[in-house]
Amino acid sequence: MRLLLLALLFQIFLFTQLLATEEYPSWFLYPKNFSGIITGYKYNNSLAKKDAAINYCVFKSCVVYGTLEIFVDPSSTQWLKNSDYYYYYSPDSFEVAKRELVGVDSFFTNILNGDYIAAYFWKHKKTLPQEWLKVRELKIPEWISKTFWEDGDYAYGVGIFSSQRNENDAWKTAEEQAIFTILTNKAIGYYSIKVYTQEKNQKESSYQEISFIRLKYYLKNIEIVERFPDLEQQTFYVLVRIAKQNMISPMLKN
Repeated sequence: MRLLLLALLFQIFLFTQLLATEEYPSWFLYPKNFSGIITGYKYNNSLAKKDAAINYCVFKSCVVYGTLEIFVDPSSTQWLKNSDYYYYYSPDSFEVAKRELVGVDSFFTNILNGDYIAAYFWKHKKTLPQEWLKVRELKIPEWISKTFWEDGDYAYGVGIFSSQRNENDAWKTAEEQAIFTILTNKAIGYYSIKVYTQEKNQKESSYQEISFIRLKYYLKNIEIVERFPDLEQQTFYVLVRIAKQNMISPMLKN
């Protein structure tokens, strides 16, 4: 009987831990309020500090190069077919970042897999407020219904990713999509081709238009502004901004 009770208590504990990400620390949802904070994700075989070091290097200064392919069907519906792009940064700066980043806080997103999210600062151990926010009590931000926009100084991008399995991977993917959204909306280096097809029993032909957008940027000081989780849909939103003066490319719009 005692063993059964202990097993039941352990299951309740695990269930509570699995639901722990209904609450998030304020530094994670609103990183704009904590200057200099760097986030690292631990999932699969990736360590949080290694991920944070990569983020530090990419967000501080990097070169992005790649291609985006968009297919357009006859009804003018667009969808992403394929993307191939890479971030380039100094290997030396990555090694320095691994040494100099100081962990200040962390929280589990999946205790069974040992997945957690950690906060780091450059060289100094700053104190973060122990403020936890209940997602269901938060006001849904207006920006989650947007994709891309600009103001006088900044370009903004929203990344969205839905995941029923690995939350950390979903957050990471949403961040990358937000950055990519900014780059593709600012780029003008593209070309397109039309592919015509005609069935044997059809008089009229149909076509698909394929657009290729080339990306080449030097970026500095990428900023994650906010994050928001939709618990019902298991969808994760990230808002990123980049100062226009920190986006350098021969393909930028005038």
